[in-house]
Amino acid sequence: MKDTLHQNALKALAEGSYGLAAKFWLDGYSLPRGFEELHKIYCRIDSLNEGSIDPDLCAILGLIALDNNEVFESDREKALEKCLDWATSGLQVDPDHYHCHRNAGSALYWLEDWDGALSYYERSCQLRSSPVLEIRIFRMLNRHSNSPDFSQLQPSVHSQSAMELYNAGVEIDYILTQYADMPEAESQRLTELKIHLYNQSYELYRAAVLTDQNDSLNYDPHTFAMCCNNLARELNFKQAYQEAITIVNEGIAQRKFMVILLNRMYIYMSAGMHENAIADGKELLREYSEEMDFVTLISTIDGVCLSHADIDQYSGMLYWADQGLELYQSVDPGDSVLQEEEVVRCVTNFYISKSKAMSMLGLEVNNSEDAEQADSLLENMPDNPSLMISRGETFAREKKWEKALECYDQVVHFGLEKGMARTVQVALYNRGYVLEAQMKDSEAALESFEQSIGHGNKDFWCYYWAVHSAYHLTENEKAVYYGTIAISLLAEQKEVKDDIAAELYEHIGTSLIDMGQYTEAVKNLEISLKLFYNRITEDNLKIAKAKAKEPTGFFRKFFGG
Repeated sequence: MKDTLHQNALKALAEGSYGLAAKFWLDGYSLPRGFEELHKIYCRIDSLNEGSIDPDLCAILGLIALDNNEVFESDREKALEKCLDWATSGLQVDPDHYHCHRNAGSALYWLEDWDGALSYYERSCQLRSSPVLEIRIFRMLNRHSNSPDFSQLQPSVHSQSAMELYNAGVEIDYILTQYADMPEAESQRLTELKIHLYNQSYELYRAAVLTDQNDSLNYDPHTFAMCCNNLARELNFKQAYQEAITIVNEGIAQRKFMVILLNRMYIYMSAGMHENAIADGKELLREYSEEMDFVTLISTIDGVCLSHADIDQYSGMLYWADQGLELYQSVDPGDSVLQEEEVVRCVTNFYISKSKAMSMLGLEVNNSEDAEQADSLLENMPDNPSLMISRGETFAREKKWEKALECYDQVVHFGLEKGMARTVQVALYNRGYVLEAQMKDSEAALESFEQSIGHGNKDFWCYYWAVHSAYHLTENEKAVYYGTIAISLLAEQKEVKDDIAAELYEHIGTSLIDMGQYTEAVKNLEISLKLFYNRITEDNLKIAKAKAKEPTGFFRKFFGG
């Protein structure tokens, strides 16, 4: 379809219908991508324009300068200046030529002449609605403000150009990133506006690409795929997983590229479709590893590893954890990329996954080898939290509890300093486990578990051990509170056996007896006994039932109960 538009533009150019040629090439975004063909078009149009300046020819030349300056000038700044020359020449002939105003504004925008760009963009918007330019105008007007009045950003959303709407969504995303601390209400409004723009663009593209072949100006399978990618990503954030999968698959059916496949892998992970995520991850590593940067590569391996973990495939989990660690250790220890939060998060996951997989597979852990490896890396990166976690785990396996705690304290310190929330969660959990399970210091352990939860840890086992510590401290309300949350997470925990669940119900039930809530205590203790028999639970159930039958309130006081 784009080739048809291009051929129609060539025909219009040959017939001297420059306005029609400009419409096909500019509004239809159908200029050829190949250097040689585009160079020929440039030379032909430039020659025609030199003979007699025409605003439509100036607009075509200007777009080539903006998007493909290497066709005639390798220096980007000089090409932008040339674009401005063509645009102003065209405006001398037709002062109301939309594309010449827009090209002049864009040339000055990229040359960072904001005041000059502003006047041309404002005139462009008077001639034709453009949400992209309206958003850029807002950015330029507020370039000196750290907290603009975002309520003034109300771009139009009724364009019939899918490309215009798609680019407007991208511009809104820039603003949300640039002003990450904007008021929550405005952040939500602009996020919804971004999704609306993507959705409008998606509908126009989908109609042109999949159903209505007559809409030649919006027929663009490549940008349709990019739009599907962005819209699906936003739907994933909103937990609309099935809709996101449908849309991302439509995009992949048109054009498959690394970013859209990565996006689908993460959507599958969020949706709990872990085998699909593994398949996408393997395809990414097989087909696109050469074009991935280090962070993307290690994140992809982490995604495959975690997906194996989520379906209890411990052999695969171990294999990919080892692959990730091997990649990590292949990099120069002094390389700053190893300090990036995403890399640290992934490596932390690899160490945890490896340890868990080896334990579940009954494999012996080589403590001396792990310690030597971690110490070697820590010499070059003494403030690396993920390595410090690994060192702490080695000390714990060697039963050197105090040294393990020192490591976890260091992790919390550096993790907080670097803003590494997940790393801090893991370190505090590990610290609490050592204190409770090994050193029997329930008070300090509960504090660690609560801090881990406070930093965002939603893992079942953190709540389980918080219940355990609170129960031993007779912190009844906390035991009930954390126990209730832990039980709500049981459905997602395939590896939790009935005796663990029974223990939770027993701790809750016994705590409820101490709190005088006997009826609820009976319910929890009965569930505990059904899951796993325990003599103490049975005795406590008898106490709870007896207490539940006793008179209460005024009559209990009157009769001396």
